[in-house]
Amino acid sequence: MNKPNYDIEDLLRKYHAGHISKEEFARLKAAVNRSTDEEMKDFMARHWDFYADESPLPEAKKVRLYQNLERKIRVPLYIRLRTHWVQIAACLLLVLSIGMSALLYTQHHELQQLTSRNVVIRSGESPSSVTLPDGTKVKLNTHSSLTYQQDFGRENRCVELSGEGYFNVKRDESKQFVVQTGFINITVLGTSFNVYAYEDKDFLEMALVKGSVRVNTVRPPYKSLHARPNEKITYNKHTGQLILETTSNRAETAWTKDTLTFRHAPLREVFRSLERKFGVIIRTSDTLFANDAYTGTFKEATLENVLGVLKQHYGFGYTRTQDTIHIDMK
Repeated sequence: MNKPNYDIEDLLRKYHAGHISKEEFARLKAAVNRSTDEEMKDFMARHWDFYADESPLPEAKKVRLYQNLERKIRVPLYIRLRTHWVQIAACLLLVLSIGMSALLYTQHHELQQLTSRNVVIRSGESPSSVTLPDGTKVKLNTHSSLTYQQDFGRENRCVELSGEGYFNVKRDESKQFVVQTGFINITVLGTSFNVYAYEDKDFLEMALVKGSVRVNTVRPPYKSLHARPNEKITYNKHTGQLILETTSNRAETAWTKDTLTFRHAPLREVFRSLERKFGVIIRTSDTLFANDAYTGTFKEATLENVLGVLKQHYGFGYTRTQDTIHIDMK
């Protein structure tokens, strides 16, 4: 029966050295439970001798540890035990109780690390959709990402957005839903809204479809605005301005739909919808032409399809250089 004792000695010395693992600590406890009183007596004597050069415990601490040990094992211990045996038993209790605290701390720390890990959803060349643990539905535009912690919804509902996303937030009166962008925070209880927050753009935008929203800047000058349906809030990264204005939400949410519909919409708004939906830049030098009203529906809403129809209707020509469309009136 020496093997358990040697195992105990080796594991306890590892603990003293500060590099015992969770599995080894569990083995230490199991080995102590398997050992007889006689084996533990021999083991403690050897263990005490190993640390014989250590400074003795203060008398008050020895008394407290002795009392704790008596309560733990629920067996009467008599004062006639030699003093060094009391020190041995108290030392073992101290080591094991500290070890248990260390194990619990380690497990708690690992649990905190696990719950604080981030879940990241990324869209590529096409939009993607995700349903969050609380039931909130989010549609991400191209080249966008949504980040939230693994314990999302347990204490709070916070997400980080880079790019563009359309949110249909599940209502929860006890937990606000917060979208963080690095420049503004958008706080709601339950509503639908679109957020435009690409890192390479000079502005951010929140367009409200239904419900109510509060937008706060997170950098000076600190400002806060509330929006109602068919209103949008725009933030200028350079000036820090926060502007509230009305909108039809047509251009802001066009990217979320397969069909594009325009009713007496200025052509510049049509171009803005195409820019947002397909991730391009449309440039035209004719401002009067851009103010012309257009009505039409595109069921096959590809960029080439829409530009082809508009080209026939207005008689313009266009060239494309990477992501920039140059429109020239003939």
